[in-house]
Amino acid sequence: MALLNLSRRVASPSNLPDSGKATEALPWRWIAALTLVLVVIWSLPAGAPWWLDARWFPPWLHTMTEMAAIVVAFMVFSVAWHSNSAGQPGNIVVIGCGFLAVGLLDMGHALSHKGMPDFLTPSGSEKAIHFWLAARYTAAFTLLSVTFRVNEFRVDRLHRMRLLASALTVAASVYAVEMLWPGLWPRTFIEGQGLTPFKVVAEYGLVALSALTAWRLYRQQGAGRAYSTTDLCAAAIITILSELCLCLYSNVNDLFMLLGHIYKIVAYFFIYRAVFVTSVRDPYARLSVEVEERREAEQRVEFLAYHDVLTRLPNRELARDRLQQAVADAQRHGTQVALVFMDLDHFKTINDSLGHAVGDRLLQWVGSCLQANLREADTVSRQGGDEFLLILKDLPDADAVTPILSKLMEALNQPVSLDGHELSCSASMGVAMAPSDGLDFETLSQRADTAMYRAKEEGRNTYRFFDDRMNQESLARLTMRQELRRALEQQQFVLYYQPQLDLRTRKVVGVEALIRWRHPEKGLVPPGVFIPVAEETGLIVPMGDWVIQEAARQSMAWQAQGLPPLTVAVNLSALQFRRGNLEEVVTQALSASGMPPHLLELELTESVLINDTDHVENRLRRLKAMGVTLSIDDFGTGYSSLSYLRRFDVDKLKIDQSFVRDLNRSPDDVGIVRAIIQMSVSLGLKTIAEGVETEPLAQLLTDLGCEEAQGYGFARPMPADELAQWLRDHA
Repeated sequence: MALLNLSRRVASPSNLPDSGKATEALPWRWIAALTLVLVVIWSLPAGAPWWLDARWFPPWLHTMTEMAAIVVAFMVFSVAWHSNSAGQPGNIVVIGCGFLAVGLLDMGHALSHKGMPDFLTPSGSEKAIHFWLAARYTAAFTLLSVTFRVNEFRVDRLHRMRLLASALTVAASVYAVEMLWPGLWPRTFIEGQGLTPFKVVAEYGLVALSALTAWRLYRQQGAGRAYSTTDLCAAAIITILSELCLCLYSNVNDLFMLLGHIYKIVAYFFIYRAVFVTSVRDPYARLSVEVEERREAEQRVEFLAYHDVLTRLPNRELARDRLQQAVADAQRHGTQVALVFMDLDHFKTINDSLGHAVGDRLLQWVGSCLQANLREADTVSRQGGDEFLLILKDLPDADAVTPILSKLMEALNQPVSLDGHELSCSASMGVAMAPSDGLDFETLSQRADTAMYRAKEEGRNTYRFFDDRMNQESLARLTMRQELRRALEQQQFVLYYQPQLDLRTRKVVGVEALIRWRHPEKGLVPPGVFIPVAEETGLIVPMGDWVIQEAARQSMAWQAQGLPPLTVAVNLSALQFRRGNLEEVVTQALSASGMPPHLLELELTESVLINDTDHVENRLRRLKAMGVTLSIDDFGTGYSSLSYLRRFDVDKLKIDQSFVRDLNRSPDDVGIVRAIIQMSVSLGLKTIAEGVETEPLAQLLTDLGCEEAQGYGFARPMPADELAQWLRDHA
């Protein structure tokens, strides 16, 4: 039963120790139990000869134990030889080939035992002992040789064949001597007298070899060897017990002989375990780990291919697949599907002010919040950045979407504490319905995106459903963007100029350059149509640069035609002022045209001045140092402030036409205009009114103290050639 339990432990990888680990302990319970049995039997009184009874170890039992030992020895060889893995240590092959010879010699011992049929020569105790000693010494020297091979080595095919040939040679040599020249062996057993001194010394020699082997293997524990030195050490210790039994018997059939053979089998099992663990279990365990790691890696790759890394939500590809399934189900069951495109409002502000770590935490919270407030059948997907996509399926109609979106917006508006910051967020949402707005993912997502941008345009923190009008406007806007780029490349823009007059003398003192688009098919496109699109796309920057260069060139062209020098006012967009290389553009324009700097007037809106005032002040100071004139356009309509008028070195205020248009009929407007003019006088600034369309209006502005004016009452904007002729006519 004990051997059966041991074999079960060998067969169970979970019970096998990992080779080469410092934490592996010797099987002291096994060793202590086997030692205790031997000591108890050996210490029995000499007057109790029952352990000498031949019935303990009859020939059939001897044959069975020897066959078991032979089978285990051949198993050691078979496992070590055939499991030729890439990382197999060379010492395991040495043990395997050594135990091939041991198994062959044990077979000779089993066939030569007293009571067995003659094996080539007459069987007998001495013949069996000769094979026994040869097998034991072969096993002992095999294990001892392993302890001296401290450095691990790998065996190639030639080396393996040499080891195999050596093992077969040893076995064949012993067989040859025993069969042909048995007299060469010293006497080992005398019938009726027992063991000879040579046999006893030989057995104690085996004990000494095994002890040396056990000591060396014990010291090599935890040295990081690729095989289990612990199991080999246990085998050597149990071999010592086996040999001690065989030093004590006086009858080949007594109890000591039985114990010696049983202990030998147990020792073989530990050797087999060491070989099995190294050659079979560990490689298969490593392979199993590698297979599991590869499977997990493939699962991770597959997950990352269809999920967002940050929020663990489905990505665009998985959302596409789920939408197709939802639309197919809706068509079968007569229901509808809502595709909701959601974008967080002002998310960039959180990223810029609190850092990307907080922004990432907020995105994770938004994903969890959306999932918590939707059904399991619905899908929440992150498209990237702060954009999410929601797929709401099995809806009876579009009206069913409204309460869902209201619930989501209310949940998102709730304050949440992230990394010590209490935040709340809002979102703009666009909704496209299937099948009414489309059936495929691209169409529905594009239309939901269009509706979402409409929600942003209408104040954010709301939702809008897509309609055909949005699509038409979106297509028109897209067409406009493409045509604007083409217009820049093909130089389709022209400048119109509107005269600016001194109200007292009514002489022309300057002109304002106004950009127009001469479309090859649509004709003259007014700026109110294309300027907003140019600002959205950033094309306003190169357009503004071109206006400065063209205005400077045209100013000097007029002077070359004999016209008097005129100030040319150019409007600057906020985007051009912040992003563009304005100083370089102005310098190049003045240098290329030869225009005096004081004749170039740059008009800025109030919105430009209130953001990043330090940057604005530095840029205005550099422009002023170049000698150009600076004015504030549309004064009074934005964030009018005395502080920035005092801080920024500007030259002129342009009174917005909204105050000028009804000046004759509105006492309030008169008060506002008078206040602006008086303030300008006190600050040393000039004033110019725009939108002056009648002579009475011009006279009223003159009476209020306004210095300059422009408007249809004097002249409409006109091309450069027409302006030149107009100037000559009104000289």
